[in-house]
Amino acid sequence: MSPAPYHHGNLRQELLTAGERLLETVGVEGLSLRALAREIGVSHSAPYRHFADKADLLAALAARGFSRLAQSLVATMDLYPDAHEARFLEASRRYIALGQAHPAMYRLMFGQERPGVGGQPELAESESAAYDALAASLTRGQEAGIFREGPVASMAMAAWAMVHGLTELRISGRLAPGGETEGETTQLGQTACTLLLNGILARSPAS
Repeated sequence: MSPAPYHHGNLRQELLTAGERLLETVGVEGLSLRALAREIGVSHSAPYRHFADKADLLAALAARGFSRLAQSLVATMDLYPDAHEARFLEASRRYIALGQAHPAMYRLMFGQERPGVGGQPELAESESAAYDALAASLTRGQEAGIFREGPVASMAMAAWAMVHGLTELRISGRLAPGGETEGETTQLGQTACTLLLNGILARSPAS
């Protein structure tokens, strides 16, 4: 049976959903517009109505990953509007959990295979949204007198760098080189995030 012609009402979103699924199973190398067309049963030319080429598709997928991260970080602000320390730790936990749940997507967003913005300005916008959510959380903590004074941009980048490193170690299986259990590995990440939190608290000994 021949593939169905282009007829989907929201083909772009369907392609991205299928793209995420294939990304996690066959990786960037196995992902292609033709493979997506086969996956959802449309003609090989249909995906080109939405993506110029594979790089364009990868940029859109990375943008989707950053949007999901931004939404998760914003949600912690709603969950802990005034509990700034709890919010920081929860945001860190969610960040690591997202990377662990979608490792190929995470590495597409941050790794060597991360695409340039190109024809997908939404990639830059969604990445900025994720950073802005983190910066806004730190700013709110400063205004409440919980976090130490200082350039928010530097604090946000330091926090991002540490949690990013923990996430990469977690998904590569290197966070617990001594063979710790899953619970102990999670505790290692929480301990590291708590150390970072102690470094930015206004009552920190280094303040």
